[in-house]
Amino acid sequence: MRLYPILILFLLTTFCFGQTKQNGLILPLSSASPEICCIYAPKNGITVYSRPNGDKAGKLTRKVKENTGDQAPYRIYLLPNSDKAAKKLNLSLFEQIDSEVWAIKYFERKDGFVRVLDKSDNYWISEKEIAANKFRVTEWQKFISANAGKVLGFYANDPGLNLRDAPSVNGKVLKKLKGDLFEITPTTQSKGLWVKVKVKKYKEHPCTSDLGKKEIVDYELEGWVKIVNDNGEPNVWYYARGC
Repeated sequence: MRLYPILILFLLTTFCFGQTKQNGLILPLSSASPEICCIYAPKNGITVYSRPNGDKAGKLTRKVKENTGDQAPYRIYLLPNSDKAAKKLNLSLFEQIDSEVWAIKYFERKDGFVRVLDKSDNYWISEKEIAANKFRVTEWQKFISANAGKVLGFYANDPGLNLRDAPSVNGKVLKKLKGDLFEITPTTQSKGLWVKVKVKKYKEHPCTSDLGKKEIVDYELEGWVKIVNDNGEPNVWYYARGC
């Protein structure tokens, strides 16, 4: 009987630490090609399914006859398998990740498929097809870490983020990070959903201040933050368009 508590603890630990994060972005292996600008999507489109390993619902594509002109790269359509007309998708369904760049975001991952677009519908894309088109499924935590130092800075989502002295909710709170005067830069150190970060508290925001680089910094801190929540959604944001 003594083995049961140990077995239960093992199963719980395996579930908690082995669980696939459910949120992220679909990104190209290389962004150098102009053919994939400005909504990151495969050149020839990608199949959309009604459920994992289910029926084909249609295709995400730019290649519809009405998509013409210099704004064509900023449009993407859902082309149904039925006789229905292609539907132009609103940019709000995508994640802006750079000044003029958007990515397909996913919010569920199951059986080799990711669920995309509107949470009120069932649209799934095959991870195998994503890889075959030289794209990759990228968890938010990896995206944030990969862009540390490349973006203006990361900032805590409302209502704020606790900076702790250890990667745990039991760690001592060093500071409540709130607003865009607390610039968060992830380091390469991480533990689970926690990342060690460097924080600069600015007197004024660098985008609007005339103060010098040294004068503008109020103070600096280091500590740990839970960079994504338990579903893998980011606990931080950044200015995708820059200043």
